[in-house]
Amino acid sequence: MSIINKFIRNGARLTTKQMVCAGVFTLALATSIGLGIASRGFTSASVIRDTDSANSIDGANINGGIGAADPTEFIKDVRANNPNDLQTIYADPQIGGLTPDKYDEFQKEAVEGTLYRDGHITVGNQTVWNGVWTMGRTTLGMGSDKRQPITIGGKTYYHSTPELSFAEGRKSLPVMVWFNDNGEVQMAVMNACGNGVGGGTKVKNSVTCKALKQTQSDAAHKPNTYQYTTDVAVAGNATISRVVYHFSDDNSTVTKTGANAATQVVEHTYTKDATVTVTVYAAVPGGHEIQAAQVADCAKQVKFVPPFFVCTNLLAATIDDSKKAFRFTVITKTDTTGQTTLKSVDFTLDNGDVTKSVTSKDANGNIYKEYTFTDDKQHTVKASVNFNTAEGVVSATCVASVTPAQTPKCTVPGHENEAPNSPTCGYCQPNIPIGDTRCTPPQVQSASTTMPSTGPGNVVGTFVGVAAAGFIAHNIFLRRRASRANK
Repeated sequence: MSIINKFIRNGARLTTKQMVCAGVFTLALATSIGLGIASRGFTSASVIRDTDSANSIDGANINGGIGAADPTEFIKDVRANNPNDLQTIYADPQIGGLTPDKYDEFQKEAVEGTLYRDGHITVGNQTVWNGVWTMGRTTLGMGSDKRQPITIGGKTYYHSTPELSFAEGRKSLPVMVWFNDNGEVQMAVMNACGNGVGGGTKVKNSVTCKALKQTQSDAAHKPNTYQYTTDVAVAGNATISRVVYHFSDDNSTVTKTGANAATQVVEHTYTKDATVTVTVYAAVPGGHEIQAAQVADCAKQVKFVPPFFVCTNLLAATIDDSKKAFRFTVITKTDTTGQTTLKSVDFTLDNGDVTKSVTSKDANGNIYKEYTFTDDKQHTVKASVNFNTAEGVVSATCVASVTPAQTPKCTVPGHENEAPNSPTCGYCQPNIPIGDTRCTPPQVQSASTTMPSTGPGNVVGTFVGVAAAGFIAHNIFLRRRASRANK
């Protein structure tokens, strides 16, 4: 017969030395138990079970004995419903609301904790519940001021502080702790006897994104590059687990993890107007994660600053006397921040011939290309100018057209393909070109150089004739002169 039964039968009153787990333990103190939120390695209940069933809620000696070594054994006992009020007690909201549809969840998620004599429960190194009471089936011989009644399913049970229900010298006992999704204790049950825990104040957890901090380390040269950290507040047992940044310009996300995730710098270079938002998550007891309450300052609008670059002109200039060779020079302008620099130029001639990545520069630093033409037709050159920017390579276009000078040609019909200084490009007579048969002159002897051969007599005769003619002419001249003088 147990000590409790003996004392109840004799009407005796139990001492605190005889009370443990809201009843009586006849065991030695259990060895220390490894605790932790992530660990569910429950210590064997063979050393922590109550030996008396009178006050134990899970008092049937089944599945290993009174109480339960771990959540698996506990759920087996509950499903067996022995004693027959077991399911009703644990389903009551005052104890934890463990309804049949949640048995599997409890078995998977309950973790090991410790209930201390002063009424607080810890899991790992975190306090999760303060000021609790423990319940049982009897008054343990105490007065109503110490052991108060609680009604569940029409039956009366009793509860008191652990300080009164624990045996003298007992400082703590293991408990199975079940958390809701917010990391708040939903239920705690003592391993040794299955007695439920209630009352007190459960530690509530929260995480808040207070502000998204946006800075620029080099706004002059990288006006679209920003750095981010987040100001976060946590409460209760919440600890930051991850911080997720989302950028709408390229729909990308960056995740930082760990307790210092909020202070880890995230850098992003925007490619257009965009919104950046941050979502903070925190780990809470029970292996759960909660999401931070969102405030307006945890999202920001970013105005994209386009890199300034332009091809202002494509200059074409002749570089030879015949005006057949040309240099095409690209004139550009970029921002003064240095975020844009000239890279190269792709030249396209008459929508056909393409020369890529030209980098030849003149004395002024302008890229150019030279073309020589053999005809006098119009030619068009397009310059696609490539610029380096923080967002990648961008391009601008300039176009220029030139018409080479005409090549001088012979205008003489039939000689159009000859040069103007060709020996056969000309006229011997008006409208008769050189080379025409009409340009051949007749063979005529010159009078000054050709005389008939007449002999000496002819020479004398000729002299006499000429002398006579001169005499007659002289005579006539003298008479006319004398006549004018007499008048």
